[in-house]
Amino acid sequence: MLDTLQRPVDTAEHPLLNQTYIVPTPSIAEMYALVRQCVRRGIAGAVIYGHTRWGKTYAIRYCARLLQQELRRVVVLSVGMPQNPSRSEALFFGMLLEATRHARADSGSALQRRLRLYHRLAEIVERVSGNTLVVFVDEAQRLELEHYEWLRDVQDELSRRGIRMFTFLVGQPGILNRKSSFKQNVDTSQIVARFMIEEMRFAGLRGAEDLQMPLGAYDTSVFPEASGWTYTRFFLQRAFDRGFRLGEQHALLWEAFDAAHRCARFDFPMEIPMEYLARAVEIALTDNMEHDAPDFALTPACWEQAVDESNFVAALEELRIVFVDETCAP
Repeated sequence: MLDTLQRPVDTAEHPLLNQTYIVPTPSIAEMYALVRQCVRRGIAGAVIYGHTRWGKTYAIRYCARLLQQELRRVVVLSVGMPQNPSRSEALFFGMLLEATRHARADSGSALQRRLRLYHRLAEIVERVSGNTLVVFVDEAQRLELEHYEWLRDVQDELSRRGIRMFTFLVGQPGILNRKSSFKQNVDTSQIVARFMIEEMRFAGLRGAEDLQMPLGAYDTSVFPEASGWTYTRFFLQRAFDRGFRLGEQHALLWEAFDAAHRCARFDFPMEIPMEYLARAVEIALTDNMEHDAPDFALTPACWEQAVDESNFVAALEELRIVFVDETCAP
């Protein structure tokens, strides 16, 4: 059936095709609850760790957006640590300035950038009439001792100005080794007390019930805003209007992932990274637009193809050794 529906915008403009959307998962909800708890109780830092492609960067975006919506007097910054980060003080403070969208982030000496950052952070916190700054550091396993010391300096300076700074270190499991080494040295144990008090494992999707939350979000998220066109309806309007819902497909989709996992003969428990769940949904919705009909439903074969094309198995193959090591760990 040719698609002759008059959608509110061109399909190419939809966030699902541009992969600029965010849907929640149980781990994202747990991460956000941890962030809110730390801010509420005055716990200055936490470590959130998980494997690559598990959706941690995606989770930072979701939590930052929700914080800004729910706590309008809280300033939220996100900083991504590059591969092999420089130990240059000037470059580090320039990177933090860039996160604040400062016009002169890359000019001046280390001291000038440091002072500029202090002033800038105080300015943007004052602008929202608040006293709280939340900083997410992505790929935090790349932080070196010097970086932690400079973050401590920022926290101390803001404290002198009456501003509370909360730092959430989001990274791969290797960050736990850094935490352990810091705890064993009296000179670095204070870094743990500052930035690594709480700890959370960011898990993948571990059961069919875990898929209900993200799949259901496609049924309720609307684009364009207030248009009534949910993501599912945008791509499968006739089926959606007759009652089809992605949220009710959780068991079928889990079985498709589980079958792929079994077929690959992986010898570790299955967890679905959010990246591959989203990719499978995107494939299923876009590939079946032309088949939309009042009685259309995504079949096990549709989901099997979507999971296969998502490269889920190839991704887990790369991580096989890591998973086996975790399973065998005492």
